[in-house]
Amino acid sequence: MPEKIERDAIDGTVEEELERERREHALIDEEKLGMDELEEERLRRERDSF
Repeated sequence: MPEKIERDAIDGTVEEELERERREHALIDEEKLGMDELEEERLRRERDSF
């Protein structure tokens, strides 16, 4: 029985870690998207200034 409790705790910890990594990757993707939009805006301004 203690092995099952220990196993459940380990599985829960792994799931929490995976969820944390998913959230981090989602934030990184959002930041990249924001940077892409900023770059596009900068290029538009440069193009319009010529």
